[in-house]
Amino acid sequence: MLLCSFVVAAAASARDSPADPEPRILDVRAMRFVTERELVARLAIERYRLLGEVHDNPQHHVIRARLIAALAAKGLRPAVVFEQFDLDHDAALVAAQRAGADAEQIAEAGAFDRKGWQWPMHKPMIEAALDLKLPVRAGNVPREILRADPQSWSSKDTGGIRYARFHAAHWSEAQAAALRADIVEGHCGKLPEAVVPHIVLAQRIRDAAMAQALVNDATADGAILIAGNGHVRADLGVPVYLHAPGLPDAAAQSISLALIEVAPEDERSDARGSLPEYRATGALERSVLDGTSPGASIHPGGQMIASIHTWLGDAILWIAGVHAAAALYHHFVLRDRVLRSMLPGIADR
Repeated sequence: MLLCSFVVAAAASARDSPADPEPRILDVRAMRFVTERELVARLAIERYRLLGEVHDNPQHHVIRARLIAALAAKGLRPAVVFEQFDLDHDAALVAAQRAGADAEQIAEAGAFDRKGWQWPMHKPMIEAALDLKLPVRAGNVPREILRADPQSWSSKDTGGIRYARFHAAHWSEAQAAALRADIVEGHCGKLPEAVVPHIVLAQRIRDAAMAQALVNDATADGAILIAGNGHVRADLGVPVYLHAPGLPDAAAQSISLALIEVAPEDERSDARGSLPEYRATGALERSVLDGTSPGASIHPGGQMIASIHTWLGDAILWIAGVHAAAALYHHFVLRDRVLRSMLPGIADR
């Protein structure tokens, strides 16, 4: 079994400018930057390719469409499984493709949430898959299950393979705590405490379902998963269930790719210094450095440093302001020489 993670860091300004420099690709296992050609070569030899995203960044979808086309150019015909399509619409997706549907018709057949997923952001990938005759399949749990009671689904043996994959996966208290922290941070710490366990469980159920969808839908050339960065994390997401011991394809090779955003000043620097958690674990955060997205997920250590930095900056401004006000008070009210003594070249005049 091979779990290898890559990070593609694109400048935050790429949301608005398609002419930005090509993204930098960091192999977080080897801790070195690689070319896109090297990345495609690596994707080509794996059975399962998990391609992440920041959902509202259009460049991330363009990049993944390009990667899909590059794999097809190598003669590969993997299935493309989308988080954005629920499994209860999978049969409709298959039927629409047989009828020669275009991307708009596929979105309609799969009940794509156009508002929630900001259509047509994902359209380039669907168009690429259709043009290349790659199967477009659904991967997510029907919303009704998660809205009802995910706890009952995960506790009751339905006889389904998804249930088996959910429970066969190695899942520790440390992983549970990490996923909880990731979800809380991803919602800017604003989630009501009572709903956090529900969302954590729902995330795990989705990951198990997407893992099984990959296995079910894989062609002779495997499958590609299109999902958010949180779902493609090797330590907390779909790979945990994809490689659940004793289940079909548990020993198959997979690779995870996170597309993240970085601020322009970080893009010009050596990004490796900003990714200590990747060096340690090879895990993928949904957004490591984000110069534009409010509420982006940050590594806990970075969040603490950022908080201290903000507090110190505010403190310095307050001290400087009080100091300046006191000097002006001495000059205009007390009419002494305190302000003059503080100004270079004036004190002795």
